[in-house]
Amino acid sequence: MTPLKPRQEAFYRRVVELYRAAGMTPPSVRMASHLIGAPPDAIRAMLRIGVERGEITDAGEGIYFATETLRRLAEQLKPLPQPVKVAQVRDLTGSSRRYAAAALRALRTQEGMNP
Repeated sequence: MTPLKPRQEAFYRRVVELYRAAGMTPPSVRMASHLIGAPPDAIRAMLRIGVERGEITDAGEGIYFATETLRRLAEQLKPLPQPVKVAQVRDLTGSSRRYAAAALRALRTQEGMNP
């Protein structure tokens, strides 16, 4: 795990909280950069640390979710008949097809989070 200085840790916490609050519609790195007021490279660095720490999940294609968001989604999907379809995730979460597909892909690749 990457140790951070107190100021870096505070910045990291801001990034993670932004992604937690976003739920199933997480911001792009560019949007997070705008919202937090930090360069995109700094946001990417914090997201990498979040992935290392298990608080952020890289769903591919530049989409990052708070890991707890995906855990909640996995719980919501358990009662549904398998295999779960992207449209079901989209309808359940009110997110776009792009985010629903990314979340489902991330859940299917993460051990212990299979819907």
